Amino acid sequence: MFTTRIKMAVFAVLCCGLNAQAQFDDSYDVEEWTLDDEEVAPKPQHKEYKNAFYLQYSPSRYQVGEDAERVKFNEFTLGYSRFIEVVEDMPYFVEVGANMKFSWETSVMSGRALTFRIPVNVIYKWYPWSKKDFAIAPFSGASLRAIAMAREHTGEKSTNLLCDGGWKSFQVSWQVGLRFYWDRYFLGVSYSRDFRDSSKYPGVRESGVHFGVCF
Repeated sequence: MFTTRIKMAVFAVLCCGLNAQAQFDDSYDVEEWTLDDEEVAPKPQHKEYKNAFYLQYSPSRYQVGEDAERVKFNEFTLGYSRFIEVVEDMPYFVEVGANMKFSWETSVMSGRALTFRIPVNVIYKWYPWSKKDFAIAPFSGASLRAIAMAREHTGEKSTNLLCDGGWKSFQVSWQVGLRFYWDRYFLGVSYSRDFRDSSKYPGVRESGVHFGVCF
């Protein structure tokens, strides 16, 4: 009787030991799998924003006739841009968009103009440090311009500058510039000039400063 009880006690101890070993082995397997999963997890990538709104101020020179002097206009532009990444894993972009520009001049001809443009630029972003929250971005491209309204005011009289023999609505220009991106915000400078065409006036030369936000 005593021998039987000893055998049963030894059997119970062996069963408990095997059960504890099985539980330890299972927990070890889970821990090892978790560590391996963390090692192969991909690192977070830098986010490139695809859209932007911007506001630009651009004092410009308008050549209003073949022998006429250049007239200085002040201009504000409100625009939208879409950025398309053209090279995978490299910060090369094509920027397309549209903007609306209001222009005015008071000293020479008291003129007002409303212009719509479609700019297309090629942009390269250079990141000075690995965090990639700051970038220097040169760009260049071309724009199609359409003057929707242009009038000269003399006293109470208003003259349409787009009438026959006057200003031409459509023209193509080129532009170059440089931007400084800080996270989703950017500040830039640019210069734009119409392609030379003696049959079309006004010929516009524009220097601008713009500020924008990406989203």
